[in-house]
Amino acid sequence: MTKKYIVLFCLLLGLQTSSFAQEIHLTADKQALSEVLVQLRDNYDMAFSFNDAALRKYSVTLDRKFQSPEQLLDYLLKGYPLTWEKTGDVYVIYPQRQKTPPKPVKHLLRGRIVERKTLEPLPYSSIGINGSGTISDESGYFSYRSTDSIFHVQISHLGYYRIDTTLNPGKKHLIKLTPSVEQLEEVVVTERLVETFLYSEDQAGVLNMNHKITRFLPGSSNNSVFNLLRLQSGISATAEASENLIIWGSYEGQSRILFDDIVLFGLKNFNDNIGTVNPFVVKDIRLMKAAFGAEYGDCVGGIADITGKDGNRNKFSMDVSLDNYTLNGMMETPVTENSSLILAFRHTYRNLYDNMNWDLTPNRETEINSEVTIVPDYEFRDLNLKYTLRNEQGFHLRLSMLAGQDNFSYNVDERLTRWFKVKRNTSETSLQKGASLVIGKDGNNALSTQLTMSYSALEANYDNMHKVVNTFNNNIRKSANQQTLNSTTEAKVKLESTWAVNSNHQLEGALSWVGNRSSWSEDTAGVNFIDKRIRGSHITLMARDRMTFDRFKLVPGIRLTRVPHMEKTFPEPRLSASYEISEVLNFNVSGGLYRQYLTKTSVEDEYGNYRYMWTVANDKEYPVLRSKHLAASFTLEKENTQASVSPFYKKTNGLTRYVNFRARDIENLFEGHSQSRGIDFYLKQNFFGHTAWVSYTLSKTEESFEHFPNDTYLYAPQDQRHELKLAALLNFDPVYFSANYVYGSGFAIPNYSLRGVTYNRIPYHRVDAALTYKFHLNRFYGEAGISILNLFDRENLLYRNLERVPTTQKSTIRIYQQSVPFTPTLYLKMGF
Repeated sequence: MTKKYIVLFCLLLGLQTSSFAQEIHLTADKQALSEVLVQLRDNYDMAFSFNDAALRKYSVTLDRKFQSPEQLLDYLLKGYPLTWEKTGDVYVIYPQRQKTPPKPVKHLLRGRIVERKTLEPLPYSSIGINGSGTISDESGYFSYRSTDSIFHVQISHLGYYRIDTTLNPGKKHLIKLTPSVEQLEEVVVTERLVETFLYSEDQAGVLNMNHKITRFLPGSSNNSVFNLLRLQSGISATAEASENLIIWGSYEGQSRILFDDIVLFGLKNFNDNIGTVNPFVVKDIRLMKAAFGAEYGDCVGGIADITGKDGNRNKFSMDVSLDNYTLNGMMETPVTENSSLILAFRHTYRNLYDNMNWDLTPNRETEINSEVTIVPDYEFRDLNLKYTLRNEQGFHLRLSMLAGQDNFSYNVDERLTRWFKVKRNTSETSLQKGASLVIGKDGNNALSTQLTMSYSALEANYDNMHKVVNTFNNNIRKSANQQTLNSTTEAKVKLESTWAVNSNHQLEGALSWVGNRSSWSEDTAGVNFIDKRIRGSHITLMARDRMTFDRFKLVPGIRLTRVPHMEKTFPEPRLSASYEISEVLNFNVSGGLYRQYLTKTSVEDEYGNYRYMWTVANDKEYPVLRSKHLAASFTLEKENTQASVSPFYKKTNGLTRYVNFRARDIENLFEGHSQSRGIDFYLKQNFFGHTAWVSYTLSKTEESFEHFPNDTYLYAPQDQRHELKLAALLNFDPVYFSANYVYGSGFAIPNYSLRGVTYNRIPYHRVDAALTYKFHLNRFYGEAGISILNLFDRENLLYRNLERVPTTQKSTIRIYQQSVPFTPTLYLKMGF
């Protein structure tokens, strides 16, 4: 028993002695922490590992005892961003690791927007996602990255019912929109919002148009694209020039029409009944009047970007249209499960013109009054072929080809007075052809890439023989024989990528190469006085960022173009901004610098006649066109009302004009510049299923060339002060009635005399109307109707339809090409 107490006493004494051995007394007065640790090492035989420089900046003042090294270190390091741990017998002191919150997970929403009936992709659809906005690309794809795990999505496309739904990330969504004008069996659609006509995007001067409603507009049978465009503010309808759009004062050749990335240089269409683009193959029309973004280039005017159909991948279908003049047909068929083919053609099967009257009206120096009746010959044909492949992995391929040709000729052999008669043989032939190949991939990481290759060519021939013959002895008093050949080509290769970085930024970049070639020769009476052949190419790097911040959107962009044969680089900065003032009111502003390397130069003869020829800029005779654009818009969209006010300003340098005033000893190529300014007003109202709209443009376009006296500004040939358009579409399904009225104050017609130049303007008036009946016969669907252009048969003077023809040394006559006369068209469309 005594031994047990002795052992226990010795054990407690050992523990107490051990405890007293670990007691540490530390005294320091404003001493560096590193020095304190060295002191502890020396006094208590402790081992430390630390960064001397890092710990020297911490000061220690204390006088205290500690029971263990651990207690001491906890006290010393308290309040400092330091910590410790023991490794073997060594105390390691190191900075505390910052406790960073876990990074938020970014979720990716991807999808493709298609038409429910045909699975046709819908480009440039408007997409609202959790309060932010974006648009689908030209293939209907979109991607959006955000930390949100659930996405509230609102999708709209012109002519389709809107979708308002919730989508989860992590997979590709196929979103099908229902057309508003299609009759669907076993589907009842009630109280759903639908985009019915036209809306403005979040950029000034940029419009998307609902091509589907053109089937009910006057003249829609074979020229639906231009008939829709001409009714919008800022586009000249009074010019009746469907192959050369005049947008906000742009000159011929400055505005571009693109179809599936193919540049359409324009056929010589002589009637509003036939347009350059077959309406059967058109899916979407995007119009950029000015100040467009960095994704578009090589243009100082406006751009009409037309996207063609991809074809029906569900079943074989066919559409046929027959009217007074033209047969039009289109076939769509699936090739494989993921691909389709479209074949479309048009051909005139009878002459478009019947005994057209051309008025020959005298100028002030002659007493000739006569009217000449001619019977011109006109023939038109075109062909479209398109193959499209798309799979579920996001790979897509598109091959589109087109060719179109028209031939126009007429003869004049008329006696004007008892002293002389006029003989004239004129013919024009235009051939447009082109192709484009697109290969793309919609990646799994919000990165999509696309390679585009395109080629386009135009060949135009003009042959004119003119004679004034003495009626008594058949002696030739005056003669001219002119032959003009003009051809141009454009080849393009572009690699582009889009990356949805997050909910605020979507980056876009592209690298492209463009090669141009032009040939222009003129021969008059066996004398070749113009012979130009020019080649050129340029390389462009483009970058753009779509930035979205609640109600504010900003899209900065830039194009850097290197022109090797000029050894010059041209920067083209662009910027657009949009602010949502309220739920119904938006303000947009856009601007930038623009360049064009393939354009038309004008030719003016001594009688004031204009002709336009394609040529490539070489920075010698033909400089690069340089333009500044500024546009703004206030847009209002409230329930069934849409309104906008859009001011604009454009200034363009580098215009060229070959002037042949031999009588005044002026024959040379001159350089000039122009400026356009104005404002557009637009108002549309839906009521009881019907639609009516009005648009008005107030503008002024002036030009100044080197040969003008005192550097003065004169009216440009396309200048027109006022243009007013009224239109209505009444829906009594299955019967539709539409009508429109266009008024223009007239283009400036110069009158040349020894006293100088004076101008005259002849107002333009035209009313069109159409009645359409839509029907179904078993598995067939169809439309029948009548369209009347120029209902009241007004005689209008058009842009470039006046030609002055010399009769004697001191007198000329004027030949007016007739505008669209009273033109009724009966048409029938069938399909399945």
